[in-house]
Amino acid sequence: MKPAGVVRDVEENEITFVSPHKFKTGEFVAYKDRWVDPERYVLCRVTYSKSLKTFPDEFIEAADINPKDLMQFAGMDTEEYDHHLMTALVVGYFNEKLQEFKHPRAMPDSGETIYMAGPEVLKNISKVQAEARGAAALGTIPGTDVPVVVSVKDIVSQHVSVIASTGSGKSYTIGVLLEEMMKPNNRAAILVVDPHGEYSTLSEMVNKPEFRDGDYQPTVKIYRKESLKIKITELELDDLLGILDLSEKMQHFFVTGFFNWRNGPHHKKSDLRREIEVQRNPTNESTIDAILWRFDSVMRRGIFEDHLHTQLAELFAPGQLTVLDLSGIGESDQQLIVSVLLRRLFDAREGTVNQRYAENEERYLPYPTFVVLEEAHRYAPQNGEAKSKRVLKTILSEGRKFGIGVCMVSQRPAKLDSDSLSQCMSQITMRIINPVDQSQIASSIESMSRELLDELPALARGEAIVSGVAINTPVLVKIRERSTPHGGVSRDAPEEWSNYWKKSRVQKATSAILARERKSPL
Repeated sequence: MKPAGVVRDVEENEITFVSPHKFKTGEFVAYKDRWVDPERYVLCRVTYSKSLKTFPDEFIEAADINPKDLMQFAGMDTEEYDHHLMTALVVGYFNEKLQEFKHPRAMPDSGETIYMAGPEVLKNISKVQAEARGAAALGTIPGTDVPVVVSVKDIVSQHVSVIASTGSGKSYTIGVLLEEMMKPNNRAAILVVDPHGEYSTLSEMVNKPEFRDGDYQPTVKIYRKESLKIKITELELDDLLGILDLSEKMQHFFVTGFFNWRNGPHHKKSDLRREIEVQRNPTNESTIDAILWRFDSVMRRGIFEDHLHTQLAELFAPGQLTVLDLSGIGESDQQLIVSVLLRRLFDAREGTVNQRYAENEERYLPYPTFVVLEEAHRYAPQNGEAKSKRVLKTILSEGRKFGIGVCMVSQRPAKLDSDSLSQCMSQITMRIINPVDQSQIASSIESMSRELLDELPALARGEAIVSGVAINTPVLVKIRERSTPHGGVSRDAPEEWSNYWKKSRVQKATSAILARERKSPL
């Protein structure tokens, strides 16, 4: 590796060094651990840099003249003004046996050589190597060709969060992660809850050769609102109360009817309606009418059925990516759909693992699953309740035992339940500018240090900081190009306005010509 500078000072877990090369925050350098193993390099992450020496005031008063030119004209040496003073945090040396970075027992002395970290050291940042089983290559370390590869095993078993401001490339990055998980080395079983209809373009992966291997070819299913079905008996009382928006007086009659229906022999929608109707008397007719009107309105949405429902085996299968396109569905109904699906999923996986369900039963689900929740703050809000919040928190805390992984995606982490966010043990964090959002990240994500938080506002589009258990040490990554088209591209309003204006002008001109021709005598 190339020499890059010289150690100036050492303080606890930090070194200060001087270099003619200006390193950016987040880049890596290394020094030799000559006290234990002279061939071993200790990796360090640059956290701060500034000029070693500043120009005298009299040389920087003229904005249009380079101060170096003035100093050289005066016969002064300018070489020391080309050097930089930098601080770097010691990451450690890579222990091959433990497959992790360990802190060295001795720090470097002043005057020791600092090296530019080369691929032979940087490769150890990733837990797994690219294209290995369980590998997801998200991109490269900026300025290098070294891939950043996260461990799919750790992402699924201990959950992951993807946090970014709008326009930072959040959904694009999720697309890259999903592509990696659907490649032959992973063949994942994934469900994407897509409230904006951004992920249907992933279906094009089935035509890409990089996703094929022998007889393996990924399956991509798109479920839209007209094809989503929930069996009425899957709903809990709180689910129905939430979507019906009943007054306290109405709730009394509805709750009575619900439990009579639940404990009775018949469980169709019409049976529940009948249990409400039979409570009618001259003193409550208007109340019963109001309940039934709300109930009928909800049932007409076409989501709830007596017998049919979307089976879990249709949504989850190894080598299958299912996109649940919830665009056009109200937020309350989205929460309800997610709540019911997550309850069924948790029950199926828990029952299968604990051998309560046999292979011939509908609820039998004998493989791990991964659920991506876009707009996760809708399903687990920081303030207030959502129908899906309770079951989601259960899965986040207990899902590891049963092989249910969750990816929580949000552009407003301050609105996302902090306990839920803290359960995601791996993080992909992109540009975050809002101080309130940064504070939420700082309080919820243990692996996000102060210097990494300070970097978030300056991240470029398509850059992310990857941290947590899926990687050996936090690292800045330049997200790779997607193999499939990006479905979350913002509309170019000026371009569309201009095109429409031109089109309308042509249409008007054509209409005018045709009108004149009709009026002209033959």
